[in-house]
Amino acid sequence: MSRHNERSTRLRHRPSRTVPALIVSLVLLALSVALVWLSIARLVNGHWPTLLQGPRDWLNSLAWSAPSIWGIGMVAALVGVILLLCAIIPGGFSALEVHDSGRSSGELASPVREQETVMTRRAVARLAKAQCEQIDGVGSASATATARRVHLSIQTPLHEHGDLGTRITASVRARLEETGLEPVPRITATVHSRR
Repeated sequence: MSRHNERSTRLRHRPSRTVPALIVSLVLLALSVALVWLSIARLVNGHWPTLLQGPRDWLNSLAWSAPSIWGIGMVAALVGVILLLCAIIPGGFSALEVHDSGRSSGELASPVREQETVMTRRAVARLAKAQCEQIDGVGSASATATARRVHLSIQTPLHEHGDLGTRITASVRARLEETGLEPVPRITATVHSRR
């Protein structure tokens, strides 16, 4: 994928934090519905529902220095910090950037990028798998890719695979460098003999 206009949105973006936001919104919605229901029951009947009798008695018996209050407070603080970190820390990029190899080394780079080209992690994994399957001795292959690493799982009919893993990683690294990925992810390979 590529874009040619500096005003368009970036192709290499970070994932949205919809899961933590959805969890927090559902918990807050459930708490607010429960509080509204309890408040309406209090206004209609003149007393709190008997459902709250047990928790209310338990809370009345507690002191601020009770170990259970400290435990509840620490758990609540830990959950709050985790949700806050999920909201603040950006996720990994959804794609890897491909640099234009056609530019001559003497040409100065423009301060505003006019073209952006990216490959999704799935595309990088498929390219690595396709390159791997072209190597002699590889029966089948599967690949997974992240922004920093590509892992290949190889099935080979050979009983003694020797330096097959080294040849595979070198070939895949060369192919990814030709593509223009910068930096090239670290490539690891696991070779299994087919039984």
